[in-house]
Amino acid sequence: MSDLAKMQRAFAKDIRTDGGQCFGDQPGLKIYRELFFNSVCGFLDGTFPVCREAVGDSRWKDYSRSFFREHQATSPLFLEISEEFLSWLVTQRDILDEFPYLAELAHYEWLELAVDVMDVDGFTEVSHEEFDPDSELMINPASIVACYQYPVHQISGFEPEVAEQLSGFVVYRDPSDKVRFISCTPLSLMILEAARSTAGLTARQAVETVMSQAGLEGDAALQGALQVLSDWHRQGVIRT
Repeated sequence: MSDLAKMQRAFAKDIRTDGGQCFGDQPGLKIYRELFFNSVCGFLDGTFPVCREAVGDSRWKDYSRSFFREHQATSPLFLEISEEFLSWLVTQRDILDEFPYLAELAHYEWLELAVDVMDVDGFTEVSHEEFDPDSELMINPASIVACYQYPVHQISGFEPEVAEQLSGFVVYRDPSDKVRFISCTPLSLMILEAARSTAGLTARQAVETVMSQAGLEGDAALQGALQVLSDWHRQGVIRT
């Protein structure tokens, strides 16, 4: 490692901590440290407002400070700080013992930013075509699916319990570039994953594949799943 690289690492360490081990406790360094910390805090506060409300301002600031001091980021991009925070949070057993739902809630809140900045082209125009279950099922590239044990979309001012059924979500950019959340069953998400993993499947084939895997039979279940896909077609999640 070059002397410059060593100096850069030492400077970064002094910025993250209060020790001033390498560059001393200089007034300018203190100001820079607080400016940088406040910038990180502002970004975390904006990305995870419900998490902050759930644990309280004081705890949240302590968590932000610990993340700032301890975490060795793998990305230099400011927009990826929230993802780095998620990576740090899932390793914090003391925090998750007290707030076991916090990692899932943070991931749920992060999804909005993640989809918003995805470097892919989503569906840019509203489809005026009718949903055709026997045409190839195409999924909006600017979308993410997720499932959670806790009802993360309902957490506000109370301690949630693990739900009997997983909470599923499709998060996507619609043709007007707005990020949308759709609550759905895990079975519906399996249909999307089937279409992602096997190119060329029609909507009907994707549904039948998942029904077979789940041990489901009957026309009512098939038509119910196709109706969900028809709704998603209208909303801009899929195309046929």
